[in-house]
Amino acid sequence: AFFSIGMGPATWTIASEVFTTSIRAKAMSLATFGNRATATIFASSFLSVSNAMGSSNFFVMMTLVCLVILLWMCYYLPETKGLSLEEMAHYFAEITGDESILEVEGLNRREVDRPNDPEQDILL
Repeated sequence: AFFSIGMGPATWTIASEVFTTSIRAKAMSLATFGNRATATIFASSFLSVSNAMGSSNFFVMMTLVCLVILLWMCYYLPETKGLSLEEMAHYFAEITGDESILEVEGLNRREVDRPNDPEQDILL
């Protein structure tokens, strides 16, 4: 049940919102591969790990993992409601210090912050 309100939909929501249009198809392919590979490893090792730990301990561990991920999502993921892909690309480039994505997308601060604002040109 915790998976359905935390890690399950969050994986697809995060992956679909953070990739810019120029890399979205390839990035979503890699995200999907990573998701399916992790699910395969988890499903393949479930019985052996559950037998080693005991079923109740295993599910307590998985509950704790889901709670840690939920806390991470609440505190470290930015709110993207109402932001365009270009605004999110600019935001993520700023916090990571990666200006190359802005060059790929052809963005600059004026286009993202306030288009057609002559006062913003002074800041550039």
